[in-house]
Amino acid sequence: MQSLKSLHKDDSDTLYLKLWLQLARSSKVMEQEMETRFQKNFKQSLSRFDVLSQLDRCDPDWLPMGKLAGQLIASKGNITRLVDRMISEGLIDRRPSPEDRRIIQVGLTDKGRSLFAEMAVAHADWAKSLLGSLDIGHGQELLDLLVNLNRAVKANME
Repeated sequence: MQSLKSLHKDDSDTLYLKLWLQLARSSKVMEQEMETRFQKNFKQSLSRFDVLSQLDRCDPDWLPMGKLAGQLIASKGNITRLVDRMISEGLIDRRPSPEDRRIIQVGLTDKGRSLFAEMAVAHADWAKSLLGSLDIGHGQELLDLLVNLNRAVKANME
């Protein structure tokens, strides 16, 4: 592998490094802005929104804790502590699996469902405000490219 100093402007290594850097910067900026807006408007974190979102997708079914942790996008911390706090606030509930009591499942409460519904509407509006300067054609093109990128990255990880 070449050193970074020896890479040329048109070299594919430089292109992929620049691409990775732009994706990382964009992701960080948007994630930070969403975090700020969730805190300001709902006194909730992006990680909490992520938990509610994952549980909403399977509602009224419950998710095993391990599966929930694997599906989270935003959470970087201790999922057990996060879930414990959300349970104490009445947003979600926990129970043993009916099939295997060793497995702990979590699901939305009515309070959590209601909060998520409000947060989801705001989240969609915020995403549009952050990304809305892209015309619809470019937005769809970028979405298609990112879906393909995620598939390629997953395939290269296996």
